[in-house]
Formats: sequence, C-alpha cells, structure tokens
Amino acid sequence: MNLMKNILRLAMVAFAAIALSACEKGSESGGGEKDAVVFAADVDNITATSAKIKVSHNGKTADSWYGLLTTDVTTRESQLIEECVATLQEGDLDSQLIFNKNYTKILTPLSPNTTYKYIAFGLTEDGVVYGEHAVVEFTTLSSNGDGEGDGDGEDEVYDNMLPNPAWSIAYTGVGTVNGTEYKHTVTVNSTDNNPYIISVVYAREYDPSNPSQLREFGEQLIDSLTAYLESHNAAYGASLTLNDMLFRGNGIDAFDHLDPGYYIALAMGITSKGEVSGLYAVSQTFHIEEEAPTALYSSWLGDWVFKGDNNISNNVVIGRKVANKSINLMGLQGLPFAVAGEYSTARNDVIFYAQVVAQNYEFSDGSVGDIHLVGLNDAGKHYGLDNGNYGIAIAGVLENGKRAIVRYGLNDPGYPKLVAMMLVAYQGGQYYTLSDEIPSFNGIAELAPAETTSSTKLMLGTSRLSALQQPLRLGKKIETAHFDFNR
Repeated sequence: MNLMKNILRLAMVAFAAIALSACEKGSESGGGEKDAVVFAADVDNITATSAKIKVSHNGKTADSWYGLLTTDVTTRESQLIEECVATLQEGDLDSQLIFNKNYTKILTPLSPNTTYKYIAFGLTEDGVVYGEHAVVEFTTLSSNGDGEGDGDGEDEVYDNMLPNPAWSIAYTGVGTVNGTEYKHTVTVNSTDNNPYIISVVYAREYDPSNPSQLREFGEQLIDSLTAYLESHNAAYGASLTLNDMLFRGNGIDAFDHLDPGYYIALAMGITSKGEVSGLYAVSQTFHIEEEAPTALYSSWLGDWVFKGDNNISNNVVIGRKVANKSINLMGLQGLPFAVAGEYSTARNDVIFYAQVVAQNYEFSDGSVGDIHLVGLNDAGKHYGLDNGNYGIAIAGVLENGKRAIVRYGLNDPGYPKLVAMMLVAYQGGQYYTLSDEIPSFNGIAELAPAETTSSTKLMLGTSRLSALQQPLRLGKKIETAHFDFNR
C-alpha cells in the first residue's frame, strides 16, 4: 500500500503508563443491588513488558469500579483492596474510577519474568467497595522474543487509544517495497498479529494530549483507504478489500512523496472489519531533507510565454517549490496566485491537478472566498473540485527539446476533453469567473521563453499591474458539470 497523495495531519497521543503500586483500602460493602454485581477478569497477549487485561461485570454501565495491579501476590485480596482505596481517597478518587462493563486495557510497562496480580473490584465515588471482586495472576515472559501472544484478539476494539508495546515503528530510509526501491520507507517490527496501517504526519502537529483526535485520524485513514480502493478496483477491475491493505506482523511502506520537513511515523491499529482498534505506535521524529535540483528539473524554472490557439497569451513564471518534486506557476490569466504542479523525475513532466490555490481571499466588495484551479472542456463546461483532485494539464518536453502543454486531461474514453485550466473564485458554494484571459488549446501548445526577465512584469502582466493593486472583482457565475473521473 502506498498512498502517494495523502499525508493525513492530526494530533497524536502518548499513553500514560499504569502505576505498579500496591495501593488499597478496605471499606464496608454497601448493601442491596450493588452487592449482586460480579466481576470477571482475564489476561492474554502476555509479553515481557506488557499484558492485555479484559474485565467485565453483570452490573450497569454506571456502576463504577477500579482495577488494581500489584506484584504483591501473597497478601490477601481484601487487605490489598482496603489499602488501595485508602490511597485513592487521598487524591482525586473520581478521576480514577472506571465505568465500562466490558473493558480492555494493555498494562505497560511491566518487568520481564515477574508475577503480577490484577484485581477488579466495585468502588463508588464515595469510596465504598461493593460486589464480588475478580482476581487474575500472570507472569511476564523473560524477553519479548519468547512468544507472540495468542493472536485471538485482532478484531477487538478498545475504549481508549493505547500504545501497543508489541509494535516498534521507525523511519528506515532507502528500502524495497513490493520489489521496488524507494528513498523513504517506514518499517514496523511486530510481535503480535494485530492488524494496522502505516501513515506519516508532521511532527509539529504531534500533540500527546488529545486522544480523541488520534481516533479521528484513524477514522479518516479508513475513509481515505476505502475511497482509494473504490477507485483502484474500478480502474483495474480488481476486488481488493480493506482487509487486503492491512499489515500483520512486520511491515514496511514507502513515502517518497514527502516534502522536506520533520515527521513522525504512525502505526494505526485497524481491524479487519474496518474499525479503529485503539492500538497504535509512534516513531521518533525524523527529518526529510530537500534534494539538490537536477539539471532537468532546473530547466523548467524561469520566465515563459503561455500562448493558446485562441490567441490569448499569459506571461508566467515557473518557480521552484520542492526540488525534483513540484513547481509553482505564477501569472496564469495574469493573476497573482501560485498554481502547484507535480514534477516527475522519471518522465520529466509536470502535471497540474484541480486544486485550491488561495483561501480566504477578500474581494473588492468586501466578501471572502477561495481561489480554485478548475478545468474547461471543449463544450464550455467547467469541472470543479467536486470532481476531486483530477488531472487538468500535462506539460512535457517535445522531441525538439521545447517545453509545451502536451495534453489537457486524460485520453481515457468518456473523459471530458479539457481544453483549458483556469482560475475561478469559489464563494458560498458558487463559482465565479476572475478573468477572460484564458489560453485554450486543442493540441500541443509550446511554452516559449519570455523576451523579458522581469519576474514582476511576467507574473502580473503590465496591462493588469495597476488593476491588481486593488482587490479582484467577482465575475459572472459559472455552472459546473460533474463527471465521475474514477469510474
């Protein structure tokens, strides 16, 4: 799996380790209905440093309880409970209570080759112990290599986001994925069979204090994968499912699309049923450096004249965005907005996709909207971003060495015959024109070197320089057509 355009950016959470103290307290059991509550506890997936505890009871969801972990396996349970409650009442008791009827938690970090006792007992907010408590004992392994757990819980969903001690994730640089070598790979070493996917987020957006955002991030990854599979299956006549995209055991994925910057890699637990399991692992921060521009990439940079079959021309500047990966084109329609293009080192071409090029732009009437790059077909229909991130134009190198727009859109049967890409305003769910100076083409159109080297004049155009000192005006409304580019 290699999602080349999706770097999903959401906060992550660090898991607070459970205290391994033998806290307790006794109290008198309350009478009545609460005394009939019976707890059950089980343990599995035991490693050298962790274990998975499952607790359930026959009471109500509102019945609060507490789970005690201790290495004291000789003292009787009633005394351990009494001492624990006394310690809890010295702090914030309410925040320590658990309200789940079916509860799963990974206990970590634990000590290797050590015997532990876990006690689940009813405890009210007033510190009253009730019900029939449950006890389970277990001994951790001497090392993590001694076993992999029973693997029966791979489709379990946890109430909380929990770091999985069986997963170790790291940026590994150059690596081979599905027989192809990539410059940037992330590797997960796993000692259990819980399924997961690998993703990458910016380190500056890592926030260990917000577990709900981490779960939302996992849900968005599932949505992204589902959409990708629908598109892939339709395009190739395949029948892949989400389960086919999940890693189990050790895994590696490639991320050669990363821009320069600081990142954190994430293993996100996803069940085979398409749910966020709650398990995750986070790597150390790693840095992607920008490569030195190649001669082929550099040959695209500079001042050009963009002339269409309709005798409309734009002076444009192609500038460096990320060396050998992308460019910025300024001056389309004489407008001062940067349009991003994706550069391919292998093909030595640039692809322009439908995109948002500016947000929250204030127009001359004081209203605010966004600026979009959209496609125009030969029937005069416009295709906006409701069609997704579709390809509008491809700029390549001709046999004579000249740069040119070699194709608009795709050559696929049924695909709209796009003849132009244009900048428009988007406000309140409606598109508006910004300029009529739109070069359009029915075939190959060369990008000729500009006569002047004044980047300011080339970006704005001398005829529009004075006009653009003022905010742009909204033009006429545009009706957009819809096409399923993924069918």
